[in-house]
Amino acid sequence: MAPWDLSETYQLVRRTFGPAQESLTRESSRSVTDRQAFSSYHFSEAMRLSKAFERNYLRGVQTILEIHVDRSKTKERAFQIYMVKAGAHSVAAIQSLHAIPDIFAHAVYFASAQNLQPHALAEWDISLPRVATCLKQDKAFATLETPLRALQSGPRWFHLAAISNMSKHRSVVRATYNEDWTGKRDKPRELHVSTFEWHGKKYPAVSLQELLEPEYARLMKAVISIAHELNTCLRGAS
Repeated sequence: MAPWDLSETYQLVRRTFGPAQESLTRESSRSVTDRQAFSSYHFSEAMRLSKAFERNYLRGVQTILEIHVDRSKTKERAFQIYMVKAGAHSVAAIQSLHAIPDIFAHAVYFASAQNLQPHALAEWDISLPRVATCLKQDKAFATLETPLRALQSGPRWFHLAAISNMSKHRSVVRATYNEDWTGKRDKPRELHVSTFEWHGKKYPAVSLQELLEPEYARLMKAVISIAHELNTCLRGAS
């Protein structure tokens, strides 16, 4: 799939709705790219820290429990530092990815000039579901409604969203270092996000990589597809 032609989007928005709308569109679309880069960076750092810790402290070690059994203060301290850093990057990667649909919805909202329509939303009410409802009322951009809503419906989306919201509003969902002692897993050691409960639902521990990589790929593909359709709608509206 061809990348999002942002320059065409900006030109079409400016030609159809004026420079003020172009400016608003630029701010949000740039932030989509920023959040994408932030999520990728934080995830890569979490993976790098895991590999560095294993390389420096777990060579020849069958289980991480040995670090605590031999009571090496240096190794225990290194593990504590690793978990703080990896945990920080894990939460940041998740929250940046979780932010993308709503930020992208802002970009679509401004690019389609929904803020100039009679059904315009208050600034604090702009969110993906509300934007989708606005688009449904605008014949020129109605085809964007369904795929935009689908951004928040991936296989792992609700788990990811629960981690992000729990960590933001109640308590941080902590990262854990998980070892497989059954021999059934491809990777014997993984960085996990721990189990937690949010809004009455229990979420199991999950590998950070297993959680993020599929959702990252799904979201990026969907965003680009919607952006192509947005440009098609703008051509028809101009």
